[in-house]
Amino acid sequence: MERNNRMFYGWWIVIGSVLITATMVPSVMAMANKFLIPVTTDMGISRSAFSLSNAILQAMGIFLSPYVTKKLATGNLKIIQMISIIVYCVVYATYGLAQSPIHLYITSFILGIAFLSGTIIPISIMITNWFEKNRGLAMSIGLAGVGIGGFILSPLITIWLENYGWRKTYFIYAFIMLLVSLPVSIFIFKKSPEDKGVKPLGAEEKYQKENKSGSFDLTISTREAFMKPFFIVLLLGLIFNGLINTGALGQFPPALEELHGPIVAATIISLYSIVGIFGKIILGWINDKFGIDKSILFGGITFALSFFMMLFASNRIIAYLMAISFGLGNAMGSVMPPLLTSAIFGPKRYGEVYGL
Repeated sequence: MERNNRMFYGWWIVIGSVLITATMVPSVMAMANKFLIPVTTDMGISRSAFSLSNAILQAMGIFLSPYVTKKLATGNLKIIQMISIIVYCVVYATYGLAQSPIHLYITSFILGIAFLSGTIIPISIMITNWFEKNRGLAMSIGLAGVGIGGFILSPLITIWLENYGWRKTYFIYAFIMLLVSLPVSIFIFKKSPEDKGVKPLGAEEKYQKENKSGSFDLTISTREAFMKPFFIVLLLGLIFNGLINTGALGQFPPALEELHGPIVAATIISLYSIVGIFGKIILGWINDKFGIDKSILFGGITFALSFFMMLFASNRIIAYLMAISFGLGNAMGSVMPPLLTSAIFGPKRYGEVYGL
């Protein structure tokens, strides 16, 4: 809490993060394939041709993340994010004008650049800056918007597709993203506590603890990290974490539909989406209460257990148990990388290393 007993402003940053991750992020993840069948059927293109557009969008993140993250950390985050949100929403709407796969690919290329600097990266930088205490909880709540947005938008987009067609649905979705996200960036987001004349939450407690123990947290530079085997292992671990998480999100739905039909599969998917909201929060709470190693252990066990249960998912009860385990564990893909980065490198070097 601040001195005047108002709510600590960092929690407004978290609320704003929820709104952005609930609207913009699902357009790249959960909602992207909602358009697959309508677009490919109408345009007469293959599903792989459509899927390539989303692959291009996400591939931009692989190559540009280090540069974008450093730019946001050292530059004017608010201006960069505002421009990125406007560009993203306007360009996203042009999907509705596409007449060929080439149009989809060009649009995705531009969106990939704007998405990085408008969503996850600036949010993770701000939350890291604002929270010394409860950072895991704040990060997990901010990123939980992805599940909330997927749960709310999935039926809405289905209705819009049925009533208005895929072209108008792209326009509607783009307008909603702009209507929600741009005011958040303009009026709520602040890059650091210094912009409001306050200190990060828990900064005084950390200072007192360090003085009492006579020691300080040690961090290393990015250049030094590249010379250490642990950093290479860390990068490989995060790559495999991303592959497994993304692969599960893409492959579990069709596997469940083949096993149990579309209605049951949709129920199971909704279940792990809802559980995933709480899974992120639980993972963040464990991180704050017991440390980063315990949160990794919790996420790793529940995540791995879901894959084991998928081997026996022809049994409907086990399939539902798998959804609970997967919902608890898949936060490893979104919450763990920023928490792990801040735990090792600290807030000062977070910006330059997180993109890597």
